[in-house]
This record gives sequence, structure tokens and C-alpha cells, in this order.
Amino acid sequence: MPVIDHSSQAMPAPTEKVSSRGMITEEHGAESLSIREIVIEPGYRGRLHTHDTDEAVMVVEGSIQFIVGDEVQTVRSGYSMLAPPGVSHKLVNNTWVSARMLVIRPSIKHQTTHLD
Repeated sequence: MPVIDHSSQAMPAPTEKVSSRGMITEEHGAESLSIREIVIEPGYRGRLHTHDTDEAVMVVEGSIQFIVGDEVQTVRSGYSMLAPPGVSHKLVNNTWVSARMLVIRPSIKHQTTHLD
């Protein structure tokens, strides 16, 4: 059973108001699951996109605006978003604090199609 020490994996500096690090990846031995931790800084407006797999985003700290299909909702920690394959979605941080999330996909490889 692989045990992964996340304290040894530093969060990189933000690029375009987003930081991301792999928590469970192919490099850790995963064959069909990926988990990434992302931090989205205030003022971030993501691009509308789709994936070829399910994508779940769990808010761990702060709050974020989820835009999924025709639905728009701002949520705080303790909430998750589920975007099924092919459903358009994006994230927006229109608050004054960073939002920390876990992004979970049932695949180590996925395809992203940007719509804007």
C-alpha cells in the first residue's frame, strides 16, 4: 500500500492566479485515478471547458463560483461540484480570499476541450 507524504510536495507559485500540485498521480503509481490540489487566487476567471471524464471539485477552504452548464452557484468549503463528461464548466473566484480545492478524476489522463 503506497503512502504518500504530501508535506514533501511543495505547492508551486501561482501562474495566472492558479497553483496546482498532484496529490495522487501516475507518478505515485495511480493507474485510474487522479487527485490534484489547486489554489485559486482572488480575481481568477477560468475558461469554459469540458472533459472526457467525470470531474469532481471539492472546496476545502474559501469559496468559489461554479458555473456548470446553465447553473451558477457560489459555494464555500464543505461543498463539491460534479461535472459529468461533456458538460461545460468553469471556476471563478470573485472574492477577496484564496480558494483551495481538490480536483478528482477517474483517470490519470484526460482530455480538456476549451470552449472560449
